[in-house]
Amino acid sequence: MFTIPVLNVKADPLDALLAAIGYRLSMLADSNNKEFTELLVDRDVTIQIGSEAAGVARYYHFNNGKFSQHAGKAESPSLSIDFQDSATGVKLLTGGDVAAFMTAIQEGKLSMEGDYSLLMWFNKLAKHIVPEVPEELKPYIQQAKPYVYQAQQFAKHWIGVAKHKLGK
Repeated sequence: MFTIPVLNVKADPLDALLAAIGYRLSMLADSNNKEFTELLVDRDVTIQIGSEAAGVARYYHFNNGKFSQHAGKAESPSLSIDFQDSATGVKLLTGGDVAAFMTAIQEGKLSMEGDYSLLMWFNKLAKHIVPEVPEELKPYIQQAKPYVYQAQQFAKHWIGVAKHKLGK
C-alpha cells in the first residue's frame, strides 16, 4: 500500500504544485515503470525549484533509484530554478515546454544556477508525471472541458474582484 508522507505545504499555488509533483515522482520511483526507473539509475542529483520572491522552495533528491522531496532550500543543489513569482512558476511548469523556460530566462522571469543539462533530464522525468488517460474516459473529459473553462472564467473574475478590494 502506498502512503503519502505528510509534508509542510504552504498555501501557495507554486508550493502546492511542487508538492504534488513530488508525490507523483515518489509514486513513479516506487513503481515498476521501467522507462522511468531507468532514468534514475546512476544519478545523484538534487533539483531545487521555487520562487525567492514568494518565499517558496522545494527540492527533489534523486539518488540511484531512490527519490525524496523536501520543503525549503537544498544545501548545494545540482540545479536551482527560481521563478520571479508563483504564477510564473505554475504557468511554466504546467506548460511543459522547455523552449518557454529558455524564453523566460531571456525575459528575466526565471533564473537557473547549476547544471543546465539537468533541465532536459528532468523534462524526460516530467513526461511521466501526468498519467495516461484510459481511452474509455476520454469522452467524459471532452464533455467536462466546457464546464472547466466556465469555472476558470468565474474564478478569474472573483480573484480580480478580491485583488481590487485588497488594493493589489
